[in-house]
Amino acid sequence: MAVRKKGKRAPAKARSAMSNVIGMGHQVWLAGLGALVRAQREGPKLFESLVEEGGAIEQRQRSNVKHLAQGALKELREAVDTRTAQARGKANEALDNLEQVFQTRVQKALQQLGMPTSQEIGALSRKVNELNRSVKALAQTKPSAAPKRATPPATHAEEPVF
Repeated sequence: MAVRKKGKRAPAKARSAMSNVIGMGHQVWLAGLGALVRAQREGPKLFESLVEEGGAIEQRQRSNVKHLAQGALKELREAVDTRTAQARGKANEALDNLEQVFQTRVQKALQQLGMPTSQEIGALSRKVNELNRSVKALAQTKPSAAPKRATPPATHAEEPVF
């Protein structure tokens, strides 16, 4: 520690700087006391206002998170719907292919058994219908000259033989 020698005083500039530092220190002390008193007096009100402000911020954040979550959920649903549609399309395509293979094999088996196809049955039906129309047309153009049957001669009733 520096020892001050008696008889020598600090220059005037140093004394004024020292008094300024002491004055500022005193002002800082008074500001601290004022802040302490104000905090004691307004502390509960300040606390309540901070709680309200924090609650409002929390509500906004929850709303933002909810909005973001809804957007993400919508995107997720769209992605699931797209993939589901793709899977359904592939499944339908596989079923169509399986059905085609099954029909081809059944058709080959029926051909080996000698069964007519639906086209052949349709063609035969058309021919039968044409023949029926032709027969009806012929029947209407020629008068029916069917020969009369001769009635058998009357015979004596035979008696049963016992």
